Amino acid sequence: MKVLLLLSLTRLSILEFGQHIKTVVQNILKLGNITDTVLLQYLSTINQQLTDYDKAMLQVRKSDETKKIVAADLKRDHAFISMQRQLSVYELSEDEAEVEAYTSLNTLFKTYHGIQKWNFEEETSGIENLVSDLNNAKYKPLVVALNMTAFVTRLNNNNIAFKILFDGRIQEVADKEVSDTKSLRTTLKNTYEDMVDYALAMSKAKDNDEFNKTLDVINAVRKYYADLLAQRKPAKDSETEDEIPPMN
Repeated sequence: MKVLLLLSLTRLSILEFGQHIKTVVQNILKLGNITDTVLLQYLSTINQQLTDYDKAMLQVRKSDETKKIVAADLKRDHAFISMQRQLSVYELSEDEAEVEAYTSLNTLFKTYHGIQKWNFEEETSGIENLVSDLNNAKYKPLVVALNMTAFVTRLNNNNIAFKILFDGRIQEVADKEVSDTKSLRTTLKNTYEDMVDYALAMSKAKDNDEFNKTLDVINAVRKYYADLLAQRKPAKDSETEDEIPPMN
């Protein structure tokens, strides 16, 4: 059965994310047998988006202040995702009270869907509102019942740390640089995902070398990054994670 190998793009750093997609595109083009106009258009669009992404990355790397903002924003994004995953554990619980707590909290979380993609001010305010909701009389007992207190504390602390850093930034342009990079990453991610989904669908439909080999390339690169992510130990708050080296 033809499948697309799983890879958590959100766990890749801004540098690793660009490396991953660039490697996919370069290795597909090396096949030399791409004639499908839709696939070629995807590859061309991604190459242009990668150019813009690389330019934004250069701006980010020029500023130590911006690097700190990027890292702090990623930490609160990860804290939010971790909290969502903890909540999802109880969706299939056999305990009726836990299921009811899950249902109530899940409804609340839908209000904040995709908060990681909001702009900085919106995300900061959104997290503050979410934490406030989770600590009120209605939801706090549910948070305690589902063992989510530590996750709420982590999200709140990471959001406060980000806010202090962002509000005290030395360079006034730092927020724009990081916002631009985040926006470009979202655009690039959407185009990339559309392309790999298209390659998978066409490989199933046509079952020819052009799409079968394209899918093989995509999966080989995804497996490389997924395997290294699986080996990565979570960094402590005072540490930064080692970057994944480019795929040979």
